[in-house]
Amino acid sequence: MLLGYLLKRLTRDVQKIPSVSTETSHLSTKTHSPEETIAEDTAQSLPVVTVDNLLPTTSDQAHTSVPKIVEDKFMINVSMLQDELQNFVSGTSDIQGAALVSPDGLALASVLPGGMDEERTAAMSASMLSLGERIGRELVRGNVERIVVEGEKGYGVLVACGSDAVLLVLASAGVKQGLLFLEVKRAVSRIAPLLA
Repeated sequence: MLLGYLLKRLTRDVQKIPSVSTETSHLSTKTHSPEETIAEDTAQSLPVVTVDNLLPTTSDQAHTSVPKIVEDKFMINVSMLQDELQNFVSGTSDIQGAALVSPDGLALASVLPGGMDEERTAAMSASMLSLGERIGRELVRGNVERIVVEGEKGYGVLVACGSDAVLLVLASAGVKQGLLFLEVKRAVSRIAPLLA
């Protein structure tokens, strides 16, 4: 009898304990079991640990995340490569276009004449480089310095630009080859440091 009275009294007292609702910041009188109330009180008293608290910072302004820095750096390099190619094409007579391509056939930057597909040109440039290197090995000619395609409308010159890229230069038929090769070499010397 006494035990029943104590259980009723304890249940009524527990039901009257105010708890904090997670949806609002006001106190509410929800009914919770004693276990739920203890769990909520324990959870509210635990400190919240975030990644920002674990990273040492020297100032309050040092909240830039690493992926953002890497992404911004990559965007700056692509922009600089694009500007360098644009300056090369517009500043050199008889140069009609240029593309900087990865060895996998992905375009890094390009300034191509209208009507030329960037992705297709990049893929063909990578294929041409791969085939040229294979021919150079088979003919025992050593490392390939440049691959030149001469057609009735002009030239396509493919040269290595470091180990991470290939430069394709399109020139008109009236260009002098010696001058073209000199300008391509100068362009490579300006572009290669941007890829490092």
